[in-house]
Amino acid sequence: RAVADAFGLSPATLTNSAAQMVIVGMGKLGACELNVSSDIDLVFVYAEDGEATSARSWHEFHAEVGKRVIRALDAVDEDGFVFRVDMRLRPFGDSGPLVASLSSMENYFLAQARPWERYAWLKARAVSGAIATTTALMNLVTPFVYRRYHDYGAIGEMRDLHAQIRAEATKRNRLNDIKVGPGGIREIEFIVQLHQLIRGGREHRLQLSSTRAALGEIDRLGLLEAARVDELRAAYIFLRNLEHRLQYVDDQQTQALPTGDSEQQRIAEGMNVANWPAFETLLKRHRAVVTQAFDALFAATGATAVIDKAGAERAAIAKTANETQTETGLEASIRAVFAASTGNKSLTDGAPKIIERVLMWQNASRTATLSARTRKRIDGLIPAALTLALAESVPTQTFFRVLDLFDAIDKRETYIALLAEYPEVLARVTRIAARSAWAAELLRRHPVLLDELRAPRSSIAAIDWTTERVRLGSECERAAGDTEQLFEILRHTKQVITLKLNIADIEGRLGVMALSDELSALADMLLEAALAMAAQAITLDAAGSGPPRGFAIIGYGKLGSKELGYASDLDLVFLYDASSGISAESYSKLAQRLSSWLNTMTAGGVLYETDLRLRPDGAAGLLVSSLDAFRDYQQARAWTWEHQALTRARWCAGDPVLAAPFEAIRKAVLCAPRDRQKLRAEIVEMRDKMRAEKKDRPDRRDLKHTRGGIVDVEFIVQYLILAYAHEHAEFLGNLGNFALLTRAGALGILDEDIAAQVAKAYLAYRDRQHRARTNNEEKTWIGLEELADERRAVMAAWSSLLA
Repeated sequence: RAVADAFGLSPATLTNSAAQMVIVGMGKLGACELNVSSDIDLVFVYAEDGEATSARSWHEFHAEVGKRVIRALDAVDEDGFVFRVDMRLRPFGDSGPLVASLSSMENYFLAQARPWERYAWLKARAVSGAIATTTALMNLVTPFVYRRYHDYGAIGEMRDLHAQIRAEATKRNRLNDIKVGPGGIREIEFIVQLHQLIRGGREHRLQLSSTRAALGEIDRLGLLEAARVDELRAAYIFLRNLEHRLQYVDDQQTQALPTGDSEQQRIAEGMNVANWPAFETLLKRHRAVVTQAFDALFAATGATAVIDKAGAERAAIAKTANETQTETGLEASIRAVFAASTGNKSLTDGAPKIIERVLMWQNASRTATLSARTRKRIDGLIPAALTLALAESVPTQTFFRVLDLFDAIDKRETYIALLAEYPEVLARVTRIAARSAWAAELLRRHPVLLDELRAPRSSIAAIDWTTERVRLGSECERAAGDTEQLFEILRHTKQVITLKLNIADIEGRLGVMALSDELSALADMLLEAALAMAAQAITLDAAGSGPPRGFAIIGYGKLGSKELGYASDLDLVFLYDASSGISAESYSKLAQRLSSWLNTMTAGGVLYETDLRLRPDGAAGLLVSSLDAFRDYQQARAWTWEHQALTRARWCAGDPVLAAPFEAIRKAVLCAPRDRQKLRAEIVEMRDKMRAEKKDRPDRRDLKHTRGGIVDVEFIVQYLILAYAHEHAEFLGNLGNFALLTRAGALGILDEDIAAQVAKAYLAYRDRQHRARTNNEEKTWIGLEELADERRAVMAAWSSLLA
C-alpha cells in the first residue's frame, strides 16, 4: 500500500493481478524445513511487464515492494530481526534484477538456468501472491525441474555439484560439518533429489519439496530397499534434531560441532545421550549409513567397474581395456579384452566379426554426430559389454544384441548415462541379451524400460497387484480424455511388468505355473482398465472410473485357465445382463470399442491380439450375448468342442455381479451327465481333424500338436471334466491342467503314476514354450527324440482314457 501511494496508484489497482507479487520460498522455507536460526531464501516474481503509471513500470513497482519486504524482515533494530533474507537463488544471482516477470522466468529456465538450479527449484513453494500468477509460475517450474522421461544425466550433474560442495567444505575446514560434511544432511538430500529428478517427470508422487515426504514415496515405489530407507530416515531425523540444538546455543545458522568440553556435553544431553563419546559413536553410525548409501548411488566408477559372478578378474580386464582405449582407440581396447580373455578358443572365434561390427559403428556417419560426452561413454561401454558377453554361452550373439541396443539409444543421452552410471544395469542387460531375444528386442524398441533393470532382484519377481491397480488407475485418471496417452499407459504397463516377469523367469526365480499366473493376472488388470476406459469413451450409463454395470469379459483358453505365455493372444467372450437397463446395442458398441483398443497398433505396439470366435455361433454370432441367451446356447445348441472350451472359461473383468451367474451356467453345463463312449468318439474326431491340419516336419516335431504333445494333454483334461464332473465336483475348479491331472490320479480315474508323469510332462512342455517365445520362436519345435519320455507318458494316458 505504501509503495502504491508513492507511485500514485489507487487502492483498487492493487487488486489487479499485475500489482500482486508472488513471493517464492526456496530451500528450507520452500520445503517447510526451517531450522531454529535459518535464514530464508526468497525469489520475487510478478505477472507481466508493462506500465504501472505513465512514468513508472510494474517492474519498478515490484522492485520497490521487494526491497521493503526484505527490509521489514532483515533489518536489525532494538528488538532484533525477523529473518535473515537471502536472494541469491533468483535468476542470475546477485547480479540479476531483484524481481522477475513470468516471461523473463520462462526465458531464463529455457536458455540461461544452470543445472544446479533445477535442484534449488525442486524445493520451491509460493508463500504469497495471486493464485493465477502462482499457478502460471509453477507450470514453468515443473517441466524445468522434472524431465518428461527418466533423466539419468542428473547423476553426473549432481556428482559434480557435490564435489564442488565437498571441495569448498575442505577448503574451509568444514568436513565435520553435519550439513555439508561426509554423511551429512546434504548427502541425504542429494540421495532423495536424485530419485526425484530421474523419475519425477513420470512418477508424479515424487514431485515433493519435503525431503522426508519424498523419502517416503521412494520407499513406496521400491526405489531403495526398505531397510536402507529406514536407516536414512532415522539419520535424517537425528541430524536435523542435532542441527536445531546446535543453533539453539547462540541463535546462529551453524551446523558445526562444538569443540569445547562444556558445549559438547550440553549437546550430548540435548540429544538424550549421556556423554560426548557416546554421542559421537551414535553420530558416526548415522553418518556412516548416509555415506554408504550416497556412495552406492554417486561413487560408481562407470560401466567398466562391473564385477559379476566371475569375480574381479573380468573387471580388471574391462579396466585395462578402457585404459588402453585412451591411448590407441576403441579397436585396441576391444583387442585387449580378447587378449585378456581366458584363452578358450570358442570365446575368441567371434573376434573378427565383433571387431568388424565395432568398426562399422565407429565409422558410421551417425556416430560422428554424437556429442563428445556420449561418444566417450559409449566407447567405455562397448569393451565393458564385450567383457560381460564373453562370460556367456553365446558371446558373439549376446554382444551383438547389446550393441544393437547401444545403436538404438545413442541419440538418447539419458539412457547411455544410465548404463554408464549403473554397471549393474549393463550387467543385467547383457544377461538378458544372452538368454532372451524377445526381451533384448523389447529393450531396444522401448529403452524407457531400462529403468526397470535398476530394481533389486527381490522386487522384480513379486508383483503387488493391488498397488499396481492403484498406480494404473491414477495414471489413467490423469490422462482422462487423451486416448493416445491412455493407449501408451496401458502398453507401457504391460511392457514393464512383462519384462520384470521375464527377468525373474530368466534368473530362475519364477516357476512355470507362477509365471503363467502372473501373466494372466496382468491381462486381467489391463482388461479391467481398458474396459473402464472404453465405457468412459462412449459414456456408457455415465460410466465412472469403475467397471461398466451389467457387462462382463469371460476369458477362454489360456487366459481362462491362467496359463498365459509371453505372446499369448486372448480368447474372449462378452456377456451382459439384460435386466441392467442398458441396451444390447450399447453393450455391443462397448465390446467393439474395447476390442479395437486392445488390437490397435501404436508406438507401444499392440496391447493384446484377441480372438472372439468362441462366442455363441462363432464368427457369425452376435458380438455380445445376454446371460440367458448364453445359457440357452450352451445347453441346447453348443457342440462338444464348445463344451471343451467352456472347461477353461472364467470371469476375468467387468461387473463382478455377473461372475456368479456365469459360473452357475458353466457348472450346470459341465455337470450334465454324458455318454462317455460318445464323448470319447467326438473328442478323438476333433483331435484327428486338428492333427491333420498341423503336421510335424520330417526332422522336427511341433510340441503343441504332435502326438503326446500339449494339445493331447489339454484334451485329456477336458475329457476328464466333461465325463466326471457330475460325479466329482472338484473337477469344476479352475485349477489348471497340472492340478486336475493330479486329482484324476488321486481319484483312481487315471493311473496315479501315469497322471503324475503327464502332469510333470505338461510343466516341461510349458517351460519349453516359454523358452521358445523368449527367443522369438513362433512355434515350439523339438527334436525327434526330445522329451520322448514325456510324450510316451501322455500317449499312455490317452490310450487309457480315449482309445
